[in-house]
Amino acid sequence: MVRSLHLIFALTCAILMSQFPAYHQQYLQRLGGALDEVREQIAALDDRAAKAGMERYDYVRHFRNNPDPVISGEGEAMVQTLARQTWLIDALDRLRGAPWYMILVEDAFHLDPAIARNTLQDFQPAVPLSISGGAHAFLGFFIGYLLPAILWSLMPFRRARREA
Repeated sequence: MVRSLHLIFALTCAILMSQFPAYHQQYLQRLGGALDEVREQIAALDDRAAKAGMERYDYVRHFRNNPDPVISGEGEAMVQTLARQTWLIDALDRLRGAPWYMILVEDAFHLDPAIARNTLQDFQPAVPLSISGGAHAFLGFFIGYLLPAILWSLMPFRRARREA
C-alpha cells in the first residue's frame, strides 16, 4: 500500500514537472508583453520630454527634484518604470538564453510574482514532447520518489521500531 502511494506520488510529480516547459513558455510570453507595455510608456515619456525641450533623464530629474510631493512622486514613478524596463530586458535575455536544463533555476532567479501568478491562473497544460519536457518529468519523478522516502526514514516511529 505504502509503495503504491509512493509510486503514485512520484508519477504525479513527474506529470506536474513535465508541464514546466509549457509554463515557462507562457511566462516568457507574458514577460515580453509586459516589456512591450513598458516600452510604450517610455516612448510616451520620451515624447513628453522632447516636447518640453529636454532629454529623458533631465525631464525625470525635473520631476523628482520638484518640491511638490505630487510632482516628485510622478518623477519617482518614472524612475520605477525605467528600472522595470531594465529588469524585464535582463530577465528576458537570461530566460531566453538559458539552456533547457537551467530554465527552472533561471525562472526562480528572474521571477516576477504578479506575472508568474497570472500565468499560472491562465495556464493551459501541454503535451511535453520536447527533451526539456521529458527531463523535467524525470526530475519530477525523481523528486517525487526521493522526497517521501527521506521523510519516511525521518519519522520517529520508524526509528523506534528499528531500535526495538
